Amino acid sequence: MEVLIGTLAYLIATFPLAFFWHMKIFRTKYMAWGYFGEDAKIAFGFLSMILQGVVLSYGYSVLSADHSSMSIGIKYAFVMGLFLWSTHVLAAIAKNSKLRHLEFVAMETIYLAIQFGVYGILISLIF
Repeated sequence: MEVLIGTLAYLIATFPLAFFWHMKIFRTKYMAWGYFGEDAKIAFGFLSMILQGVVLSYGYSVLSADHSSMSIGIKYAFVMGLFLWSTHVLAAIAKNSKLRHLEFVAMETIYLAIQFGVYGILISLIF
């Protein structure tokens, strides 16, 4: 049950932020960078978030640590966020020359820091 609730918490922490950050607030920048391609598929992004939420929440559930400390959840989220940053940001700039500049790296780093900061707090409260 905790993994399901953790997955929902990840969706709550991630989907609204991702949608408004990428599709509303900074849409013009991301479109200019070719971040979405011609036709963004929000449903696939949502599916990826569901899978990430399940994996991250399951990973936290089997972590041999004292789950009563919020700092453990935040540290876990930081490490997982760093891992996903490497696949999300570094892989993107490796594949798309328009993304190879400090503004993209800074924006995505801030976005992921917010996302995983919120998730770290939520996962700590759940477990």
